[in-house]
Amino acid sequence: MTLALASKSPARLATLRSAGIEPLVQVSEVDEQAVLSEVRGGPSQMVLALATAKARAVAEDPRDADGADLILGCDSMFEFDGDVVGKPHSPEVARERLRAMSGHSGVLHTGHCLVHPGTFATLSSVSHATVHIAEMSDREIDAYVASGEPLHVAGSFTVDGRGGPFIESVDGDYHGVVGLSLPLLRRMLAVHDLSITQLWTDAEPAAGGLSERGLAFLDETRVFRPRHGADGFILCSCGRRHWGIGGAAGVCAFRVCDGHTQVLLQLRSTWSHGGGTWSIPGGAIEWFESPEEGALREFTEETQIGADRLTITGSHLADHGDWSYTTFVARCDADTIPIADRESLELAWVDIDGPEPGELHAAFAASWQKVKELVKQAAAGA
Repeated sequence: MTLALASKSPARLATLRSAGIEPLVQVSEVDEQAVLSEVRGGPSQMVLALATAKARAVAEDPRDADGADLILGCDSMFEFDGDVVGKPHSPEVARERLRAMSGHSGVLHTGHCLVHPGTFATLSSVSHATVHIAEMSDREIDAYVASGEPLHVAGSFTVDGRGGPFIESVDGDYHGVVGLSLPLLRRMLAVHDLSITQLWTDAEPAAGGLSERGLAFLDETRVFRPRHGADGFILCSCGRRHWGIGGAAGVCAFRVCDGHTQVLLQLRSTWSHGGGTWSIPGGAIEWFESPEEGALREFTEETQIGADRLTITGSHLADHGDWSYTTFVARCDADTIPIADRESLELAWVDIDGPEPGELHAAFAASWQKVKELVKQAAAGA
């Protein structure tokens, strides 16, 4: 296999080369500030949005992606004392930051995004590592700033260059701090039944053999066009793959008819993630949306029921670490009739105690008991 690196970072290129991978280097022309202006979340969402935008930008241009089986985009940010610390660009800013960081710790977040150029299938993930910085003297800081190295790197330091002696230790993946996590790349490839050994430039046939599932993924031609920038899968720190790179949300609408409480459930279309199972209308939230805004938008798109017909009474957060799903419980008028879109095989009002766990989407089933309690409490207070 051939990998295209959508980054001009010498450190990321060197990391891949040290692992036996000679990538095609295709630098994207993404306007990073424009992307970040649309991101509502914290550093994890920021690096995921940038990494995804970079990889997709290269995939959009057939000339850039020519010859590549996969495209990898990356971006890093350093979180220190509650603030996101990017590239300083000037000696004055670098010096001020290094003095503040001296003797303290921060978290380096690195977003990764793998895109299949033939289909735009997207898988993103983020690595986190706590970096412990040594106490630096003013003389050391001045010398390091004068070297020019910290001016154009996230956090104003490198761990693999002249800044290395000033890093006491790293809790987490060292390569992620450099800018590209090799272990995470290996896990992302494994989602598609591919091996990082198949990217080795001098791979032996035994190392480069593709499984049927891996070959089918690479040969797929059905194009996926994301409607929203955060549409796509994320490989979460919980070890599972979830839909919605920036998280997801939905609405569990309920109504009371003749003393019976009913909830609106969606039988997911077979082509969708978890197709053929029941859940609530919902999906990926956009980078610029709050969970509530994303949940209401998705619910309206999939049911044709406007937000003005709903009264939100509570919410439940399923937090997996790098990904979360927020379920909003909302009262709906008894005579409301939903209209299904292509996301659904069926929309149905069902008794609150009707759904069997085996019929439910796995992620929804894990939260269903708590969501059901919220519905019953709201219905009792109606």
